[in-house]
Amino acid sequence: MTRVAHALDDDLRALYRGPLADFVGARQALAKRLKAAGDTRESEVRELRKPPASAWAVNLLFGAEPREMAALLGAGERVRAVQRHAAAGGDGAPLRDAIAAVRAALPRLVALGGKLLAAQGRAPADAIVERMRINLEALALDPTHAAIAARGWLDEDLPRPGFEAMAALQLAAAPPSPSIRERPSGAAPGRSGETRSRAERTARTVQLPDVVREAVARQDGERRERIEQLRRELATAERAAAEAAATAAHAAETLERAEQAAAETARRAADARARAPEARRTASAAERAAARVREALERLERT
Repeated sequence: MTRVAHALDDDLRALYRGPLADFVGARQALAKRLKAAGDTRESEVRELRKPPASAWAVNLLFGAEPREMAALLGAGERVRAVQRHAAAGGDGAPLRDAIAAVRAALPRLVALGGKLLAAQGRAPADAIVERMRINLEALALDPTHAAIAARGWLDEDLPRPGFEAMAALQLAAAPPSPSIRERPSGAAPGRSGETRSRAERTARTVQLPDVVREAVARQDGERRERIEQLRRELATAERAAAEAAATAAHAAETLERAEQAAAETARRAADARARAPEARRTASAAERAAARVREALERLERT
């Protein structure tokens, strides 16, 4: 059973690292093979998602650049391994070194991924390159994606590491602020523990690793852009709602007039139906009288 599971793992890696244009056909072929073998995972395979180009580029990197990917993921593992020690007040240098290794690996892998996409006839747009970089950063720094990193393929783009995770890295990696004993002679001590804490936070903020500072800045910018986008969408929705309400009011007024007109027409039709029998009797009597007069006139003319 283990050998079968490993074989399917290999098939899935081959599927997600193969040509993107052939993904659907290759997925269906794999599902058919599983069905023929009586493997109950056939239905799961049929539902596998086709990855976007930015996620597929990372899959190509897993296949074509295993050493570079291993270096990135290894640096990410070192970040997580030393983060707790640094956050507890230990030396932050190992964490800064690990973050620097991630920072150094990212642009190399992004460039290699762009070349792999171009070689497949898919010139990478800026948006795809940025999403690829976020995917790589998330694989390296977000421990919730460890299983995805281990299997070696993505079926969707990953969210960037959360603000909390990046803030924890920033605090753990920052060099410790000097203690009172380490202050230069003549330096005035802070007025309170609160002042010292604020100074420590300021010092740490100033000395953030570039990769953390850039990530936090990106998240800040994206949050502001999202807020502005939502405000624009809200204004558009409110205008559409007002226009729809005006249209609905006009339609209701038109319907009311039409119903009134229909009611009047129905009343007139009912009156006409009520008068019709009498009108038919009157017409018949008039026709009979005219026939008698016509006959009398004919007799007189013949005499």
